[in-house]
Amino acid sequence: MATSSKTNRTTRKLLWTLFWCVLAFVYLFPYTWMVLTGFRHGVDTISMPPRFIFEPTLAGFKHLFEVTGFQKYIINSAVVTIVSVVLVIGVSAPAAYALAHVSRRGGALLVAILIARIIPAIAIGVPVYLIATRLHQLDTYQALVVINVAVNIPFAVWLMRSFFMEVHPTLREAAISDGCSEWQVFTKIMLPLVLGGMLATAVFVFIGVWNEFLFALILTTSVSPTAPLAMLGFRTQYGVQWDAVGAAAFLVSTPVIVFAFIMQRYLVQGMTMGSVK
Repeated sequence: MATSSKTNRTTRKLLWTLFWCVLAFVYLFPYTWMVLTGFRHGVDTISMPPRFIFEPTLAGFKHLFEVTGFQKYIINSAVVTIVSVVLVIGVSAPAAYALAHVSRRGGALLVAILIARIIPAIAIGVPVYLIATRLHQLDTYQALVVINVAVNIPFAVWLMRSFFMEVHPTLREAAISDGCSEWQVFTKIMLPLVLGGMLATAVFVFIGVWNEFLFALILTTSVSPTAPLAMLGFRTQYGVQWDAVGAAAFLVSTPVIVFAFIMQRYLVQGMTMGSVK
């Protein structure tokens, strides 16, 4: 009987292991295929049946840096993303704190924030373009930063408010009673307690801004295009440069993966705040 029970546990363990291996393969296969595309010749990518054994090459990366100057677009993305994330968190954190602990009439504002978040980006594309044209801000970092900040603030405020709500209001009341100002309560008590949530929000905003495509397409031409937009240039009248596309996709996705990996501890901490009472 004991032997049979042990055999059943071993069988279940093997089945679960097999299940997770298959699931990991399904989820990782697109990224793996993308990486392989960056390190092989274009003819190997479109061959049928697909070639998993091939002669590696760096021709795609060489084309990116020596012919197209792709590093410029990576720098553009980095500048826009870093500035946007800093501004979004800097504006959203005080607003989220106020909505969670200070204001008692923020219901209408929260509904407005939610509505602003669910409006499709394409719906405001034309007005944004016209405003940028009137202000002579087309093809500038400023235009991309402003629109990315405006689009991501509703999401950041909504998310960070939930983290601030997890902090018991008696902490604020005790600090106020001890003579702390509202700003001191926010900076010295609340921020340290919701640091994980704030960093989790920063990760999501970073991913959203880094991968943003539509407004970069609308607002930029030659000076400040971002890396996702620059990848359109690899589809020409002569075909798709698959090796360059794979190399560019690898370079564009790597910063997001590295950033998320570095911040994973805070990301898990922030997303599980309030799960245990």
